Amino acid sequence: MSESNQAQIELWNGRVGEKWASLQGSLDAMLAHATAELKARAGSVSGQRVLDIGCGCGETCTIWLDGGAVVTGVDVSAAMLAVAAARTKGKATLIEADASVWMGDAPFDLAVSQFGLMFFADPDAAFATIAANLRPDGRLLFACWRAPSENHWAGTPMNAIRDLLPVEPAPVPHAPGPFAFADRERLSGILQRAGFASISISPFDIPVCLAGEGGVDAVVRLVMQVGSTSSALAEASHETRAVAAERLKVALTPHEKNGAVTLAGAIWLVEAVRAGPNQDK
Repeated sequence: MSESNQAQIELWNGRVGEKWASLQGSLDAMLAHATAELKARAGSVSGQRVLDIGCGCGETCTIWLDGGAVVTGVDVSAAMLAVAAARTKGKATLIEADASVWMGDAPFDLAVSQFGLMFFADPDAAFATIAANLRPDGRLLFACWRAPSENHWAGTPMNAIRDLLPVEPAPVPHAPGPFAFADRERLSGILQRAGFASISISPFDIPVCLAGEGGVDAVVRLVMQVGSTSSALAEASHETRAVAAERLKVALTPHEKNGAVTLAGAIWLVEAVRAGPNQDK
């Protein structure tokens, strides 16, 4: 595993990955619209060798398997891979590894990821590795988040509790994390340098359903367990967490309808091919 990615590996192969594994059903539902669009853009994968990067609990692996692909899933979280193994019933090859350095034994036709590529300390090196895992003209397809200001599912809870949190230094631009690829031009440059061509980075808006049932109370439980709100409150006192829970209820109530709570989400859908010997980047 890459030393430079060690912090993220420890995070996702520890409490964060364990929590995501335990909440797999809720998180799959939350991202359902992104999943559907990723599947649509992948098209037919029958007979293809598919590399699912940051495959997590394996929902997308099951999609590629159902489409007739030969699937390899790579993730750093042992807890999430255990869920993936149960879901794929031994039909996918699942590997606990750092995708920024892992190399397969044969080239893939498609490398795909749903929100699994934003956590590399050195994205240039990581995407060069991903390109090397693809055959010439092999495809890359992934989803990542746009700017935090466009993603109300994340911003609304955080804004509700921000004044309860310690003052922290300004975030490091482009640091590994959910919004690392918000800058479209930066992302395009990373892909070009890694050896990709025919790059398309298109905006796509999705509804993010934080709870399909159970209303605001269910959402408060969720956001206090995973995501940026959970991380921000990780060291907070019991009293602060209680105040935060009430703040979150007030902020999220306007977004509840018939027990479901949905907020706006904004993603990039990224498509590219590994440049062949006679293809311009």
